Amino acid sequence: MAETLISLGANLGNVRESMAAAKRLLGDAFGSANLQFSHLYRTPPVGGPAGQGDFLNAVASIDTDRSVWEVWETIKQVETDLGRQRQFRWEARRIDIDLLLHGQQRIWTPHLKVPHPRMCMRTFVLKPADEIVPDWIDPVTRWTIHELNAHLESSQSDDSIIRVISDDPTRSKRLQEAFELATRNHRIHVRWDVGVPTHLTNILAPTKQSAGTELTQAQLAQDQLAYKLTIAAVACPDPMTVQWEDFSAPWARWLDLEVRKEDFAGTNRHVVGPRYLMPADDIEWAVHEIMAANQAMQCWLERSEPF
Repeated sequence: MAETLISLGANLGNVRESMAAAKRLLGDAFGSANLQFSHLYRTPPVGGPAGQGDFLNAVASIDTDRSVWEVWETIKQVETDLGRQRQFRWEARRIDIDLLLHGQQRIWTPHLKVPHPRMCMRTFVLKPADEIVPDWIDPVTRWTIHELNAHLESSQSDDSIIRVISDDPTRSKRLQEAFELATRNHRIHVRWDVGVPTHLTNILAPTKQSAGTELTQAQLAQDQLAYKLTIAAVACPDPMTVQWEDFSAPWARWLDLEVRKEDFAGTNRHVVGPRYLMPADDIEWAVHEIMAANQAMQCWLERSEPF
């Protein structure tokens, strides 16, 4: 039986009824005895178009022997049955169900990524998940759900909250300038780094020559706990013929490497914390993604009644 974790959210129409209907349909699909739900949490909309209402969010764990693809198909069918329509990214929605974890499996495709790549930065996911499965392990960071949630809740230095690593200095500069322009009236602390992972320098030779910097895993890890999130902003050199997921797969493996403080500081602790690999081909989109990540890490939550 795989330890499967999903999130549910809604902010359109009769939200409570939509969430209740999703719970009923999930019970029909997986068996009510195999489901455990968190409380409902009211949160603001994050990252989407302006003018949306607040969300109700919850997280559910599922005991199932179905494959990750079967689980994904099932929850997408529940969305369809409840009238979910997709027109714009992060728009208001009648129901939204995401697959967060399926045991320790790693999936990296254009259609499905497991663990959910934004789980580690979303307070509105980690807080309810900490309520029901605090000891479950995120296979990317090797941190427990409780550790991930506590990391976002802990006080941080004002120097930097987010660290953005780009593979190209020119793109990094453009991204930084666009970000500063978009956030000139907001206080969002970002550290901008440029480099290519050491073991990718042969694969990404043109990028290495332009970047002029090699990043070791220890360099990534040594000051990671000073940041709430590390983002690798990677652009595909030929997006018309190469899928971004294929090009970025070596980066995903680099960010997935296990590093402990004992490797360079003498203590046994996983130190490469929350991280997110995102496309950087579209500068405007990438800036919006960083701003949404910051909002997701710091948004307020109001715990409501049991689900």
